[in-house]
Amino acid sequence: MFHRNNSLPLSLSLQAERQARLDSLVIKARMGGTMSRLAEWLSALGAWGSRLARDLADERLLRRAIRELHRTLADIGITRREIESVVRHGRLHA
Repeated sequence: MFHRNNSLPLSLSLQAERQARLDSLVIKARMGGTMSRLAEWLSALGAWGSRLARDLADERLLRRAIRELHRTLADIGITRREIESVVRHGRLHA
């Protein structure tokens, strides 16, 4: 009797194909922007990490120098409290 045709008319098929291409372009454009922002963020994170590592290394060197200074001053009989007084006024000789 009646035969049903489930295929889409050509114009609807072309419209669906065009829409799929457009959707693909939109997705690619959004992904490109997202990837670009991700790359910028990772670059900033790397720079921050490098700066942090450099600051930590500098702090370690300062602490080592301070310990050496304290030992040297202790060897000559100056305590930490006396440092400023000795620098400003000299040592009192007994």
